[in-house]
Amino acid sequence: MIDLALPQRMRAAVYNGPHDISLKEVETPRVGAADILIQVTTCGICGSDVHSYKTGLYVQRGQIMGHEFMGRVVAVGEDVKGIGLGDRVTGFSAGVCGRCRACDDGEHILCADLFENSTGYGRPGAFADYVRIENAAPGVNVHRLPDHLPDVIAATVEPVSIGITAVAKSGVKRGDKVVVLGGGMIGNACLQAARRVGAEAVLVEVSPRRLALAEESGADGVFDARTGDALEWVMDRFGVSRYHFGRGGSADVVFEAAGNPITIRQSLEMVRPGGTICIVGLPEEAAPVDTTKIVHKLPTIIGSLGGDFMQAITALAAEEIRTAHLISHQFPLEESRKAFDTQLDALDSFKVMIHG
Repeated sequence: MIDLALPQRMRAAVYNGPHDISLKEVETPRVGAADILIQVTTCGICGSDVHSYKTGLYVQRGQIMGHEFMGRVVAVGEDVKGIGLGDRVTGFSAGVCGRCRACDDGEHILCADLFENSTGYGRPGAFADYVRIENAAPGVNVHRLPDHLPDVIAATVEPVSIGITAVAKSGVKRGDKVVVLGGGMIGNACLQAARRVGAEAVLVEVSPRRLALAEESGADGVFDARTGDALEWVMDRFGVSRYHFGRGGSADVVFEAAGNPITIRQSLEMVRPGGTICIVGLPEEAAPVDTTKIVHKLPTIIGSLGGDFMQAITALAAEEIRTAHLISHQFPLEESRKAFDTQLDALDSFKVMIHG
């Protein structure tokens, strides 16, 4: 193994239970022949991290969370090719079983073992001094970053990749009419990714801060859902489409990024007959669905999980998608609990970063 002088122990923000994260000293991850070790520079708090912090969803006590990170390589296993000490990188370990039907079909993201073997969920994450990427492969689970890309921007590659992939899976094309419901980080990424391919994209939200950030991100229109009927606004904006027993919106694609039963219902009302609904939000409870609209409007309804890191790096490096204005707060690792509590305040925060 090639490495720099590494300490035996490191600091990490450890999940102890709902609303309880504390800084602890833990063993520095050991690097196997196929692994690399990254010294974490910056890691963002994801919406799923917030769910975990509040409820314990996705994680067990003792977990080190964090998967939206960047840093420098400080150790390289002897079998790893194409990665060197000092490289600025981002990445994500996602171990799969390799035996189930999903793995056999090449749909690794559907493997039931994925999350328990992923960075920040089952495996130690990046709210720490160091994070290990197992079975490191350039362009697969570890990605070099351009020198000119600032650290905090590089730490947004993962959420931006989710928006880019959702737009690609939904088949958004130039001239399409797109509605994004929810203006958090993923909703904003969907908005910018849709505009990047030439769509007319609008966003519906209830947070004044998120609405302002959507406008700054280039939204073709925004609507504060506290002030009126969002469906009527969308119909005024994009036109009315009649279907068998009713009328509704004419959006070609609707991205549900709020994870809210209301917006899930609205997505079926706003999409045109034969259009596409892409679910990227994570509701905390089951949402009722009007299946009559599904039968009579025949929309394509898909979910989207994960993203194309290389596309995200390209888009950020070229400033085709911008995230600097979305970073609202930055904290040192020792103030991780304060960082999480700040991220919980949706009125005052947007994207919160933790620095190693």
